[in-house]
Amino acid sequence: MIRCKSYELGALVEKVLREGEEDTRQMLTPDAIRKSYASSASLKQSIMLCMRDADQTMRIVLELNALPLALQISQIVGTVMSRTLRGGRAERIEYLLLHAFTNQGYVVPDKQYGKKKIDHSEDQDDDQQVSSKRKKAAYAGGLVLDPKKGFYDTFILLLDFNSLYPSIIQEYNICFTTVNRKFKKDGEGDLILPDLPESTTLPGILPTQIKKLVDSRRSVKDLLKKDSMSEAQRQQLNIRQLALKLTANSMYGCLGFSFSRFYAKHLAAMVTSKGREILLQTRDLIQKMNLDVIYGDTDSVMVNTNSHDFEEVYRLGREIKQTVNKMYKLLELDIDGVFRYMLLLKKKKYAAVTLEKDKEGNMIQKTELKGLDIVRRDWSNFSADAGKAIIDIIMTDKSEDLRLSQIQEHLEGLRVALLDGKIALKELAITKSLTKDPSDYPDKKALPHVQVALRLNSSGGKKIKAGDTVAYVICDDGSGLAPTQRAYHVDEVKESSTLKVDTQYYLAQQLHPVVSRLCDPIDGMDSARIAACLGLDPSQYKSRAPVEDQGDAEARDEDRFLACSPLNLQCSCGDPVVLDSAFKGSGKEIGPALLVCPRPKSCGGYPLGGNGKGRIMNQITKQLREFIKKYYAGWLVCEDPGCTGRTRQLPLQFQRAFPVCPTCKKAIMYSEYSDSQLYTQIQFVLHLVDIRKAQMKLGQDELTYVRNKMSACHNSSTAYDELKELVEHRFSRSNGYATVSLDRIFQGLYSAGAL
Repeated sequence: MIRCKSYELGALVEKVLREGEEDTRQMLTPDAIRKSYASSASLKQSIMLCMRDADQTMRIVLELNALPLALQISQIVGTVMSRTLRGGRAERIEYLLLHAFTNQGYVVPDKQYGKKKIDHSEDQDDDQQVSSKRKKAAYAGGLVLDPKKGFYDTFILLLDFNSLYPSIIQEYNICFTTVNRKFKKDGEGDLILPDLPESTTLPGILPTQIKKLVDSRRSVKDLLKKDSMSEAQRQQLNIRQLALKLTANSMYGCLGFSFSRFYAKHLAAMVTSKGREILLQTRDLIQKMNLDVIYGDTDSVMVNTNSHDFEEVYRLGREIKQTVNKMYKLLELDIDGVFRYMLLLKKKKYAAVTLEKDKEGNMIQKTELKGLDIVRRDWSNFSADAGKAIIDIIMTDKSEDLRLSQIQEHLEGLRVALLDGKIALKELAITKSLTKDPSDYPDKKALPHVQVALRLNSSGGKKIKAGDTVAYVICDDGSGLAPTQRAYHVDEVKESSTLKVDTQYYLAQQLHPVVSRLCDPIDGMDSARIAACLGLDPSQYKSRAPVEDQGDAEARDEDRFLACSPLNLQCSCGDPVVLDSAFKGSGKEIGPALLVCPRPKSCGGYPLGGNGKGRIMNQITKQLREFIKKYYAGWLVCEDPGCTGRTRQLPLQFQRAFPVCPTCKKAIMYSEYSDSQLYTQIQFVLHLVDIRKAQMKLGQDELTYVRNKMSACHNSSTAYDELKELVEHRFSRSNGYATVSLDRIFQGLYSAGAL
């Protein structure tokens, strides 16, 4: 009914009832209850706390309308209310279909308990029935279109199908009684779906039941539009339509749930197959209207309208809606909203500012977040709040430079606040839930929340078990252990005078990953710059960013070689020379880097002076061998900046042809130093030592400089003399440059139109 980081009573009271603070809430532990019998006052206090908990529990139930909703669902599906309150959606649909099939004289399949039901309709060996947890999906699910990543400041139109899967079941009459139950598999093990029912086939049980639910909900919503009813009646009807909606939308789920009595893989696969087909047809139809579909997920599409006119966007939406809906009888595409700004990161991960009109015609903006780190509960509030603040800065009409400066200022302010101890412990707490008893976890050292739970359970306080959430803080306890082994409960940190928050961990592992993923589409704010704003070493983050394809020959050298390592050489005078660009100096002192000494006043030579050529060749060869050695080391790193996964052993689990990280078991891994990075590094070295190319480029730049100089003094009679002196000085042999003919310079100026 609600989404919350922790489902303990204190957290629910703070979120639902908006009373008190969870961290200041007085808790009752088993030890406290035993000690309360020592005096009447303490016993009375314990009784009051128990009464408070019971009262708040009932008030939360009333606030959420849990009992009326459960009662309505029980009446709709025909089950007992105690079973509905357990939350089993598959069981509700099971009872609904049991009544429907029994009324029609069908014999329903038996309910199987215990071990997972084996599908005997599939011709498989016994050893093929047993598979790992990450086995191949039983059938293909909904389609997710590849997103066109980036930040959009033009209106984005969101269109979705109303109750797609229930509507597909009705549209194509998909049911146990209308579709052939015998299905086969192809050579790769994929389902060969049976044919759809003929149009003349009588409606099956499933479509009929869904139609009843949809029609009933439509009738209830029509009643809600009347102004004559009281607020209590309106609330009851609203609960009724919500119960009907939840029941109808759960109908498809029982088909693909292997523990359901009405499990039918072939029917579920048929529904999702038609869903994928409909989504692709809708995308193609919209693109034929010269509109850009930037993303689509299962039952919705997002269209970039390239417009800033709200009314124009809705006109386009109605046009698309009418065109698509003509193709179907029951399926209905509708306008779900308009995004003023959108930050599209990857599949199922985006942030957007929705725009809608209220009854008075005023525009209302709301921020919508989907799948981002800041909405997941295993990140601290400190990280989530920082991410939301960054999104608020990005989602504006400000100039790009102003956005970048504000993001930088905000990050620097967060770093100062964290180092000064101004961030509350509650904001730094990381919350994770236990899927099983803490003692049942095999790898306890790698799971900080399990370690904290075991330590609290052994101390005699509150007993933490499966299903509970654990809030912990990573501290610097002087042990030198990995961060995962330095986790402590918030109360432990409060009571201890030696435990200090590990600020480096929160900057590098909590703040940097969240912000870097949000700023990924923003030009000028890469991982290295974010690291610099947070006081981290930027060089560690340049190498973690995958290098983009460098096939564009027109790309500027500065952009191509941004992540490359500089060359560390030695001048003929003995001074070190760090070569990160092909040029050194500025203005009149600019020149090829290998021809400019770091100490021009005290050294008359330059790195290539004397016998420097052979010495520098040896130095470059040695450094190139280091880069090649780094490539052949074969290290793999996790793509998630928040994960510390790094290994030379190729993992056995793969996802989309990429190995799955064995540390976080979610993200994929890529080469820490790839072949493209090595190639770019070698190209960078060639770029640095190609003196002839540098001289040519410098000569081209000279034409521009001389032309500007000529324009500034074209009325002067000494213009020619000034230019002659300038060119002879800039290209004299004494400065290590090749001599360039004055005729070539002035010929270039004449061709450029400067003379």
